[in-house]
Amino acid sequence: MNQQLLQQLADGKPHRYQQLSQTLNLTEDQLQNLLTELTQQGIQIEQTETDCIWQPAAELLDHTYLQQILPNNHLIVLPVIDSTNQYLLDHLLQLPNNSVCLAEYQTAGRGRRGRKWISPFAGQVILSFYHCFPQHTQLSGLSLAIGIAVAQALTSLGYQQVQLKWPNDIWLAGKKLGGILIEMKQNPTSFDYQVVIGLGLNIHLPLDTSIDQPIAMLSQQKQVNRNQIIAQLIQQINQVLAQFSTQGLTALLTAWQQYDYFYQKPVKLLLEQQQIHGIAMGINPLGELLLQTEQGNMQTFAIGEISLRAG
Repeated sequence: MNQQLLQQLADGKPHRYQQLSQTLNLTEDQLQNLLTELTQQGIQIEQTETDCIWQPAAELLDHTYLQQILPNNHLIVLPVIDSTNQYLLDHLLQLPNNSVCLAEYQTAGRGRRGRKWISPFAGQVILSFYHCFPQHTQLSGLSLAIGIAVAQALTSLGYQQVQLKWPNDIWLAGKKLGGILIEMKQNPTSFDYQVVIGLGLNIHLPLDTSIDQPIAMLSQQKQVNRNQIIAQLIQQINQVLAQFSTQGLTALLTAWQQYDYFYQKPVKLLLEQQQIHGIAMGINPLGELLLQTEQGNMQTFAIGEISLRAG
């Protein structure tokens, strides 16, 4: 992918083919081939006989800016990758702790339970964070701690109605904004837990995106500075991971309740073989869902798919 061409088009203004060819030292055929490649990556480029335009204007990842703000994180910034999570998993032994992989576009992004994660070029936060925990660390509830970090970061940037849906989803005003996927390996020598935390958040998606549920985008609430959002997210994840490493989820329970979309609401919990109705009553220190059943019993669940119950 031609990074110089992306930088030329990212301003969202019309660019003449002739001028682009001269600036980038390309033939017109080479330029057209590159434009076709960008379109195949999900970039919305409108073309006329004389010029082309990338709409809406895109803010590309700024490695220099991010590294200046995040000196304690090793940053890998890539235009296109199969999966940022997979990149970190493949390079764990070569990377320092708290390394972060960022990308403009994923060709094989994945969500929970093997679901495909849709990511238009430069239209999302696509971020994976590597952190190493000592082998005896209790990691239950880690995804919830990361959710809290994300909610706190977005709230600090002025976003309203940031919500968390147990166990891995980020919501905005009652619609899904993004999700968290945690994957893990154990170091063969030290037996420490090498954890990769994947985070995806919608910034701007095309209206014809084929997603089977209502979605939210950060751009719907306010003008977005994507690099600023990413910097704030990583800073908050750094803080929460340090807290989680020493105190677990216990110190974050109050924060979870603040953002818990389902707290004290009637819900249904879908398990593999059954469906349970009750009132969601938050989480315990292990990150398990507390559900007051219709029989009045309080039960805990470590897995399941939760949704609001009609009536």
